Amino acid sequence: MSEKEIVQERLMEKQRMINAGRHMTKLFIVTSSLIFITLMVVWALQNLPNIIIPTIYEVATWFILVSSALVVMSQLKIREDDIEKAFRFAGLGLFFGLLFSVLQVIGWEELLDANLSFRNILFPFALIHFLHVSVGLILLASVFRKIREYRVHSKSRQYAYNVFTFWHFLGGVWVIFNLIA
Repeated sequence: MSEKEIVQERLMEKQRMINAGRHMTKLFIVTSSLIFITLMVVWALQNLPNIIIPTIYEVATWFILVSSALVVMSQLKIREDDIEKAFRFAGLGLFFGLLFSVLQVIGWEELLDANLSFRNILFPFALIHFLHVSVGLILLASVFRKIREYRVHSKSRQYAYNVFTFWHFLGGVWVIFNLIA
């Protein structure tokens, strides 16, 4: 194989890996959507008591929105190769994501204190969402580390963008559920 063919093969392999990552992100979002849609359908079809959303969840919604906005800022700075600011925005986005998850756990106490918490669809929703958020936080932490190590920049940003897309999806699911409930 000539040197040119080797380079072409490596470039094609890199593109295949980027495409695979993009497809895995989409697949994870679709399967997660199915879980959350199923919970929404169960909630809509069953004769359950009215859902009382803990007030802490309303506060948590603002934290996830701020986290998502900071992640968008990080994306913009990555595109501009302003890695220092991308690092700060990603770190702040991670911090607000962690605060969001703490507020979710605090909200569980309020749900468990309710007499009919075992029938409240919000508890399993919040639990499943928390598990997804935990995965999202681990992925955000890995992007944060990669930015710090200058492994994410304008020419190598697809992994970060996949993680950020998943993070925005989680925030969107939370906001939509809180609006509907």
